[in-house]
Amino acid sequence: MFKKLIVFLITAALLLTIAVASYAQVINYIFNGSFEQLIDGSPANWVTHSYDKSSDAAVFKVETDNPQLGEKYATITNNVPNDSRYIQTVLVEENKKYKLSCYIKTENVSEEGNGANLSIAGQQVTSKKIKGTTDDWEYVELYTVIESGVETMKVTVGVGGYGALSTGKASFDNVLMEEVETIPEGAPCAIIKPTENESKDNKDNNSDNSSNNSSSKKDESKTELGKVVWVVLILAAIVVGVAVFNTYKSANNPSGNSGNASNKIDSNKSSDIKDDNDN
Repeated sequence: MFKKLIVFLITAALLLTIAVASYAQVINYIFNGSFEQLIDGSPANWVTHSYDKSSDAAVFKVETDNPQLGEKYATITNNVPNDSRYIQTVLVEENKKYKLSCYIKTENVSEEGNGANLSIAGQQVTSKKIKGTTDDWEYVELYTVIESGVETMKVTVGVGGYGALSTGKASFDNVLMEEVETIPEGAPCAIIKPTENESKDNKDNNSDNSSNNSSSKKDESKTELGKVVWVVLILAAIVVGVAVFNTYKSANNPSGNSGNASNKIDSNKSSDIKDDNDN
């Protein structure tokens, strides 16, 4: 029973360490990437934009039928050739690489234009362009390289593109952005450069805020990792304590048995002496 308890505790500690450590290492820089949180019916932390802003030219909705993740997802329907997008501004760190991904499904998206895609505002490079009608959710990726002086970028999911307008309906879910060390060869990649109106003074004034946000995210990761360490230490202390107690108990039992045997021998000797005296 004791051995089974030790094995169970060690296994639980290892599984917990792996699970939480893995979570701590992966940070999604996108907030509300699955469009679950709404404010007045619209996805929190996302804004919408359309090139053609006329009435009913583009319809933005949150739907619940067959989501890829969670219970909701965002949709865009371009009733006329248009470039329509959900946009989120994200803090980034200069000289870093990021991987963007999401799931897209389409209905009657025109072959003209950029179709449904994942992109960065102001960039021509996009993820795979999804057109026509898909049977199910399709996974797409886009990588970015952040140059010096860049503090934010705008992540977009939409239908169409700059000078590449499209019609049709597209749905988007599970938008993820994570830091990576390398970029696969041949993968779509956008190089994010500082905009012309970004001066050195603005960079200096805002660098502290960017550093604080980056540090905050790293601190959250360290906090999660710290929790793991404490849990493992507590479990290890329990295992060691039980092991020491069991060792101590095992060590005392032989001497106890030896004492009993000695007492038994002394008792037998006393009986023999008594018998001799009687004779």
